[in-house]
Amino acid sequence: MELIEHYHYKYYRLIFIFLLFINSLVIITECFTLEGSQTSYAQFRKWNAGLNGSLEMEFKTEQPNGLLLYTDDGGTYDFFELKLVEGALRLRYNLGGGAQILTVGRDLNDGHWHKVQVKRSAEKTSLTVDAETQTRVSRGKEFYFGRLASNSDVYVGGMPSWYNTKLTLLALPSVIFEPRFGGAVRNLVYADDESPLPRRQEIRMKDHRVSYKKT
Repeated sequence: MELIEHYHYKYYRLIFIFLLFINSLVIITECFTLEGSQTSYAQFRKWNAGLNGSLEMEFKTEQPNGLLLYTDDGGTYDFFELKLVEGALRLRYNLGGGAQILTVGRDLNDGHWHKVQVKRSAEKTSLTVDAETQTRVSRGKEFYFGRLASNSDVYVGGMPSWYNTKLTLLALPSVIFEPRFGGAVRNLVYADDESPLPRRQEIRMKDHRVSYKKT
């Protein structure tokens, strides 16, 4: 009897371990939806792009135009502006030597998920959408992105309305007039210049027009 109970114990223990293993393979992803209204946006902590940082995210939308992401150095020169323009994704950026533009993709407003990555490597900056990549080389001698202490947070989907009266705090003031992104976003991940391990980010601030669901 004791031997049978021993084998039963080992059997159920193996089942328990197996179920824990299966459960660990199930990844629950939290996405949020922005309605694209005049006040909708999401705010995340600063991205320390430095010289070799990277940032990635996934989005889906049926709108052909909209500001997907913006961050800058607090109003001097450096900025990253990521937006949809007629269904293509456009990265406009400046590292102090003048604005550069990368455009990747087409018909990205098809209602399906698309993965985006912005990657820095000194004077080189690349934009990847799904499996397509473009890279440009910045002019100048200094390619470090701002200073972490004065850099802005990362804004997704639009800009806070208080910037309307403080345009001098924006390196690219025209960003405030961009149409807001209407759609869903998930898996915003930074690899900072000082900490190269990718980390998924959590919203710091949001308004009531941001909703959540798990996918």
